[in-house]
Amino acid sequence: MRAMLLLSMCFLLGGCLTRPPVIAVDSVEIVERNENAMALHYNLVLTNPNDKPIEPLEFTYNLSVAGRGVYSGRHAAEMTLDAGGQKRPLSLPAVIPYQRVGWTDGTVPDSARWSLSGTLVYVDEGVFAETLLDLGYKPSTGFAASGDLKTVVVLPEPGPPAPSDSSVQSSLPDESAGS
Repeated sequence: MRAMLLLSMCFLLGGCLTRPPVIAVDSVEIVERNENAMALHYNLVLTNPNDKPIEPLEFTYNLSVAGRGVYSGRHAAEMTLDAGGQKRPLSLPAVIPYQRVGWTDGTVPDSARWSLSGTLVYVDEGVFAETLLDLGYKPSTGFAASGDLKTVVVLPEPGPPAPSDSSVQSSLPDESAGS
């Protein structure tokens, strides 16, 4: 019954005719590494193909490297895509723990095949869209990309130490943990 009501509302008010945002992986960069893992940013470009704004809400995604699942994440999109093909950048963080792909610091290959897949939940702007969201209707779109990660990169030297801030955390595992 609830599904019929929801479907009827969608057709009557046209709220379900929104096309999903287009998601493309623009680049992948290694942002940090240590002897146990490397941290990456998957730099995405989101495009709104609609004539009205849409609000991306949350990404859920999985990363595989060399055919092995290494990372699962959730990331709030925290943006609005304006109408008319507006493009916005967004970075998804990920970590490759060397142990999960059978690497050590000395055996990281020059390149490795990666595969990223996931789902983006989004909503139209407006009261009707919020009502549908409250009723449990969460429009979503899937995305997937793959490529070769060049692991031989020179990272910039860290600058002077920043003031101590307990809210800043590294995404890499602590090499001293468990010792």
